[in-house]
Amino acid sequence: MPHKILGFRAKSQKPFEIKAKSATKAEIIIYSAIGQSYWEDSLSAKTFSDQLKALEPTVNEITVRLNSPGGDVFDGIAIYNRLKQHKAKIIVYIDGLAASIASIIALAGDEIIMGEGALLMIHLPWTFAMGNRTDLENTVNRLVDVEEQLISIYAKKTKMDRGEIRAMLEAETWFDADQAIEKGFVDSKVEESLPIAASIFENSKWINKAPRTFKSETAEITNAKTELKKKIEESLAR
Repeated sequence: MPHKILGFRAKSQKPFEIKAKSATKAEIIIYSAIGQSYWEDSLSAKTFSDQLKALEPTVNEITVRLNSPGGDVFDGIAIYNRLKQHKAKIIVYIDGLAASIASIIALAGDEIIMGEGALLMIHLPWTFAMGNRTDLENTVNRLVDVEEQLISIYAKKTKMDRGEIRAMLEAETWFDADQAIEKGFVDSKVEESLPIAASIFENSKWINKAPRTFKSETAEITNAKTELKKKIEESLAR
């Protein structure tokens, strides 16, 4: 069942990699869509699980670097569970985007840190369906079941009321770092992160509320300081 797959590919990073940093620490990079795909770099739950199992048993801390538009809901939930069940401490960094089912993967972290300028998005699950009325009714029931499971995961982390979370899913809600911290999706933010390419959202007509601009707080402050310095210099020159 797809959970809104975007055409997405990170150009400067491998789409997926698990590597040992030392005998006790490892890093996971997920810069791809989630779920098996023949048309783009993407990450299946099986590939993830196989590589995670290959880590040495001495690893007790795993850093996950996340920049993903989401994808297949069941692969995403499987990845979430594999991380939650690992004995190591999981630290998740949302470097650019944690949208759709990737927002669930992010919540597998014991500590979740969002980059300045990064975004998190949640929405209702969706799928394609065909068949008679019984087939379609079964599909709707399955979507409702998935929706309830997603709400349970979000509620466990955020402590928000299920009704409030459901309304956010129905509205397709986007959060910057400060908003995600306020609602309890993430724990803190960092001031440096990889930029989000605006091209992520090109030709992605299924997104209802895609942000069109991305303002960096650091860049805004730098520009303001530069402008102030310019005004002071002009004043002194008179």
